[in-house]
Amino acid sequence: MTDGQFNRIILPHYRQMYAAAFAILRDPDDASDAVQDTLSALWQKHHRLKAPDNAQSFCNRTIRNNCIDRIRQNSNRYFERIDSLYQLPSEYNTDSEVSLTSTSILIMKYLAKLNVRHRKVLTLSIFSQLSNDEISVATGESPENVRVILSRGRKTIKKLLKNED
Repeated sequence: MTDGQFNRIILPHYRQMYAAAFAILRDPDDASDAVQDTLSALWQKHHRLKAPDNAQSFCNRTIRNNCIDRIRQNSNRYFERIDSLYQLPSEYNTDSEVSLTSTSILIMKYLAKLNVRHRKVLTLSIFSQLSNDEISVATGESPENVRVILSRGRKTIKKLLKNED
């Protein structure tokens, strides 16, 4: 791929790559870094690359793989951030009531009741919208185990919701 082809084929997908990275990483700075690192890596080897048939799909797949690698390398940092989401304030004031809907509070409350493995896997599935294979790579669990953890976690949340009624 020539320099001009790279600029014409890959660079127009910058915004889509950022959106995909943000959907996975849930942090604007990390998403920007992931896109810049991915584009830099592609640029360094663009002379060896063939022009992809579907540039959008190629860019999305590349950024997704980069984000999964980042999660795997920094899993403790990401999971600590996820765990902090479930710590509800002890006293609600009007600002926290406005920022957290009752549904969000319920979801966080129920996820906080799950064990750490279930909470991590469910969070990656629900909020980051990763596939079971991607969750398997990010957490080190087998794909079959991820499927079982998701199933059991969903059942537990359903029971908690029924008990709430």
